[in-house]
Amino acid sequence: MPRVLDVRARGIDFRCLSAGEGPLVLVLHGFPDDPTSFTPLLSALAEAGYRAVAPWLRGYGPTGPAPDGDYSIAALAADAVGLIEALGEAEATLIGHDWGAISSYAAANLAPTRIRDLITLAVPPLRAFLRDVRAAQLRRSAYIGLFQLPWIAERRLQADDFALIDALWRAWSPGWTPPPERLQAIKETFRRPGTVDAALAYYRALPPRLGQLRAWRRSQQLALAPLQVPAMVLAGERDGCIGRELFTATAEASDAPVELHVLPRVGHFMHLEDPATIHRLILARLADRGGAPRPSPAT
Repeated sequence: MPRVLDVRARGIDFRCLSAGEGPLVLVLHGFPDDPTSFTPLLSALAEAGYRAVAPWLRGYGPTGPAPDGDYSIAALAADAVGLIEALGEAEATLIGHDWGAISSYAAANLAPTRIRDLITLAVPPLRAFLRDVRAAQLRRSAYIGLFQLPWIAERRLQADDFALIDALWRAWSPGWTPPPERLQAIKETFRRPGTVDAALAYYRALPPRLGQLRAWRRSQQLALAPLQVPAMVLAGERDGCIGRELFTATAEASDAPVELHVLPRVGHFMHLEDPATIHRLILARLADRGGAPRPSPAT
């Protein structure tokens, strides 16, 4: 089982789950989620000979809030790079889901020499996303507009014991029933002081705002530039959050080789819906590009 690890990076105390020894693999979660959803993957990575670390992202309790109130994509990218350094490594493979994927793309462009390889789940590069946005996707993404509304969004997210979290998980992974204990664990994270405000701040940093224009411009540069690091992108055929058509231009959004897999019968939370397939693809990718794991002890 992964152990708890506290790491200080960029002025923030990050609570992490950690398992194994070997080449570093940093696993970044999304919304509405936390790193405990990746416990099976962390264990699989550790068993295969890797050091797997999954932080609660900035502002997600028990990780500390952003000291400067910055929840922009640029700040998230810098966190990923800062965590690699704070963990004592020169480079790492990044695995990111949802917001973790967005952060990973930007981190790869921020510090390509620090990112050995990139594996993302459920979100294409934003350059590809914006190229193929259609009416159907705008309807799927309507919640982002809700999240821009002060006070209303906070109340809506917390209402009825975070019923919106249940609704989003079911809508984004249609045909799959999330385990109740998984949803309860995520709600415990969201009950921690500051987590709701921070999670919404990620979305509120997407449009330009007075006082945040420098961070917004830097985020645009990092998120929309062609990828500079080879990547494997995993998409769910049934994803109710990000339509599979948004991944069409994935290769064109990168200056480095990109391997795209559209997986049948899974939705947005594919790492829990079909862990055997996800683990197999990730471990195969790591064997090819992620650095050799430690050798087995001689018998």
